[in-house]
Amino acid sequence: MPSASKKLPGVLMLLLSTLGILFSLLIAAAVLFSLRFQLSSPNLSVEQVSLVSTGALALLVGLLLMPALVFAVRALRGKISLVRHPSLFKAASIAGLAWLGVIAAGILVVRMQVAWYISVPVTLLAVAVPVWWLVEFSRRGLPRSTPFREWGTLAIGISAAPLLIMMTEIAMVAVIAVALMVVFISRPDFFAQLQSITKQIELYQGGIEQLEELIVQLSRDPVIASALFLMIGVLAPLVEELFKAMALWFLLKRPLKVSEGFTLGLISGGAFALLESGGLVSQITPETWVQAVVLRTVTGLLHIGLSGFVGYQLVRNWNQKRFGHAILNIFGAAGLHGAWNSLALVNSFSTAGATAEGAVEFQPTIVNIVSVVGMAAVFGFILYLVLRINHTLRKPELTAPVNSASAEGSASTG
Repeated sequence: MPSASKKLPGVLMLLLSTLGILFSLLIAAAVLFSLRFQLSSPNLSVEQVSLVSTGALALLVGLLLMPALVFAVRALRGKISLVRHPSLFKAASIAGLAWLGVIAAGILVVRMQVAWYISVPVTLLAVAVPVWWLVEFSRRGLPRSTPFREWGTLAIGISAAPLLIMMTEIAMVAVIAVALMVVFISRPDFFAQLQSITKQIELYQGGIEQLEELIVQLSRDPVIASALFLMIGVLAPLVEELFKAMALWFLLKRPLKVSEGFTLGLISGGAFALLESGGLVSQITPETWVQAVVLRTVTGLLHIGLSGFVGYQLVRNWNQKRFGHAILNIFGAAGLHGAWNSLALVNSFSTAGATAEGAVEFQPTIVNIVSVVGMAAVFGFILYLVLRINHTLRKPELTAPVNSASAEGSASTG
């Protein structure tokens, strides 16, 4: 049996996975209870389908937490597996080819308005498969970490890390809201503006499209627009890149290969991308389903690639005792993330402004074109980073263990 100190990672993983599974089941049960009389009908409203999708996503999260629970129990019993599983790139590629069929099925689902018990699984597959493929593509040819570390990283990335990110971002939004209130109070037309903002919020009925429209309407004020860019383009990317790969912060004091930093970072980013994309696409109306899935697939590379970059630089610089370089690289990842978010925001504002002028057919402006080209450049650079790191890590001296004897001795610590 492992010592008390070596039991701690197993205990923590057991608690995290158990609480995550219970919370997932609670969400699914709440959805089932709220729709208990409607689920027998295949024809649900868009809002009800979105609710069912949320429950299905919760069940998927609970299912993905199960291996972490199993390996936590095995760790506490002293049965740590040091076997590195083979690459899953081939299997993920086959699933990626099948994904094209899923997209085709999704188009038919949208056009034919089929039953919810077909549309919901199709949506989950459309989101999950590209995330899996992107992770496997990014780490192809590299040695895998231990099952405990991989599934533990996934568990943290799909539960604790998003929760911490969400709580931090909510606190930041609250601070910014108070600051905006102070600014608006000093204006002579404060009450008129407050009434206008309140009316716009009251008209919001839910849904991603309506939320985007609400944000565009509010951002017509330059102060609110500046606050949005500060939050979406600076603060949120920094928080996400700092905490997405949170699992690696707990592993830095243990023998860790640089390739593990990269691959575990990829898993962290994939977990976050799955949760975020699944939640957003489930709220999209059928008319924009295909565009949303494709856009979230592209955004998936953003999360996965940048988390892999952060994990790679974090372990690499930690092993070399260059802590300042690690911090700078986190800021670099946040800068790329912020550039993507800011360009997307500019594109949304420009599109909304063009359509608000009553144009029968939308004509892209120079701002739309420049922002899309800029986003493509960010995407290309992140893809280049992933390919370059993968190529670099295939060198034998970087794939060898840091200290094989001490690594095996500390395996039970995760």
